[in-house]
Amino acid sequence: MELVDEFCNLLQVHTNRDKVVYLACYSLKFWGATAKRPDLSTASARLAAARAATRLFDDAAVIKTLHAYGLGKQDGPWWGPLGTSHSIFTLAFLQAEKLIFLLDTGVLILDERKVYTIRTAHKLFWSLFTFVGFLRTIRALHIAAQNLRDPERTKCASARFTQATLTSTKSLLDVIHVVSWLPRGWLWGGALQSSHAAGMAALSGVLGLIIHYRGKKLVPR
Repeated sequence: MELVDEFCNLLQVHTNRDKVVYLACYSLKFWGATAKRPDLSTASARLAAARAATRLFDDAAVIKTLHAYGLGKQDGPWWGPLGTSHSIFTLAFLQAEKLIFLLDTGVLILDERKVYTIRTAHKLFWSLFTFVGFLRTIRALHIAAQNLRDPERTKCASARFTQATLTSTKSLLDVIHVVSWLPRGWLWGGALQSSHAAGMAALSGVLGLIIHYRGKKLVPR
């Protein structure tokens, strides 16, 4: 029963529920691609569409984060603007996703050239905020490594370093996966097989849940 309660608590928070749906989505896609099961790929696509629909209302959370962070002067002249750009790229991605929703539902009708531009911009902003997020995890990993070497380090320094390592690994998998959605010829866009890209995304989903539960143990009580 304790496990059921824990799972219920996980699903009650939007961002945590998204982690579960993300893992289910890409696990089904990986399974469908490797087993040549179109039905599983269809199920994956339905879950992906559900995630995209809920993201239509994520602007407020991103704007709140951007407002709280500001220009990031507290993080210096390099990391501060990079942190701000992460929220800006995320907002741009969300706006492009709204346009795609309108296009897919037939509410908005445009010529093929404009549709291609919007879909490409969507993938580009997705790649940009994912890559910036990866760079920020590298910084966090570097800080955690410095704290680990400090003679006066805290008892949880080792656990925080492990957490930062897992987070950086997950972010790297996300970058590889997301960039593969770019048009062919853009970095490694279109170069990965569907099963490989889905496998990386599924592994990222597993790491996301591990990071979540490890993070709960690091929160001061």
